[in-house]
Amino acid sequence: MELCGAQTLRLSSPNFKILHLVRHAQGIHNVALEEQGEKPESEKLFDAHLSPKGLQQVSERRKKILELGLLDTIELVITSTLRRTMETSVGLFREQEDINIPNNLPPIVALDICRERMGLYPCDRRASISTHRICFPDIDFTEIKSDEDAGWKDKERETLEEVVTRGLRFLTWLRERPEKEIAIVSHGIFLQQTLLALHERRGMPLQDAHLTRFANCELRTIRIEKRYVTKVSLVYPTKKEEAKLSS
Repeated sequence: MELCGAQTLRLSSPNFKILHLVRHAQGIHNVALEEQGEKPESEKLFDAHLSPKGLQQVSERRKKILELGLLDTIELVITSTLRRTMETSVGLFREQEDINIPNNLPPIVALDICRERMGLYPCDRRASISTHRICFPDIDFTEIKSDEDAGWKDKERETLEEVVTRGLRFLTWLRERPEKEIAIVSHGIFLQQTLLALHERRGMPLQDAHLTRFANCELRTIRIEKRYVTKVSLVYPTKKEEAKLSS
């Protein structure tokens, strides 16, 4: 789903960035939790990888990305450090079996800050970076300071206000990057909560359709002006926001 054409967004003010937001494709944890009744505490779902349906979703989304010409314009790809997002990122922006693929593909950089709500559930705990480097040689992990997952806690789940703070800090980091057009491959709660904070707390105009939960491997393109990304402060979700996230 592309809510606003990227070409139209490029014609606007120079003081902005174009962000292509993608939720990871279906993971095995999505199937286990939603269709098989598995408990989210199951260690079988540790750092969940993509399901067969998820791999098909990546293939279909890649065709759309090629049709839109985004591999010619995207300058940087940011991915969460969880396996399902990295598999999605590489599948969308690195597989080169297609015809007419640009020679200069955008670099893919992994960041812990844009991952899913942390703690309690093994599907949201990442493997070590040393392991991921072997599995994903096309991804740059130099921004990651800890080899093991230092942010994940086994006794409690990260609060929504902590997710928001991470989201706004992530946007502050993006604001200082030189690239104007960036793809971000992340997670449903992280993406939705960050957009809600931009809209309801920072006053950034967004359509209601931007604020709904992302489907697996859905792409939404937005323009974000720098004036909406200022220094980070704690943002506490309202009951309305909590309801949206749990729906």
